[in-house]
Amino acid sequence: MKSTCEESFWRLIGLTGQAMRSYADQRLKSYDLTVEQLQVLKQTGVAGGQNQRNLCLSTGKSPANMTRILDRLENKNRIVRKLNPDDRRSTLVFLTREGKVLHDEVIQLFDGLREQLVEGIDQQKQQVAIEVLCTIRANIEKMSERQKDRKTI
Repeated sequence: MKSTCEESFWRLIGLTGQAMRSYADQRLKSYDLTVEQLQVLKQTGVAGGQNQRNLCLSTGKSPANMTRILDRLENKNRIVRKLNPDDRRSTLVFLTREGKVLHDEVIQLFDGLREQLVEGIDQQKQQVAIEVLCTIRANIEKMSERQKDRKTI
């Protein structure tokens, strides 16, 4: 049987994730962006000319979802896809001028929000929280790999 403290821990992780997502959606609405689109803009802004496969890996999105996200960003004139000169079977994704301005503005906004989120939490406590969440994520990834291995047997 789970203790109340343990249930509260998992509930708080879930509620915190939902609250962060909801707040991000609310702030991005005025930019006509979704969280998924922002993730792609952010990755494209880090290193322009990324292929779709790398974007999928860096954002954790499936190829089908990535195509949908890129189509929407392209329709909004935030990215452009160009043929890859090294591989004619693939395209490279670049930010447009409008996409670059939007990227810089939204990244600056979210950098400020991050500071507000951890206001009043000392560095040591932040580091403990980071370590705990990284360990949980690593455990999930291990469990996921084991599950994939079982399916291939």
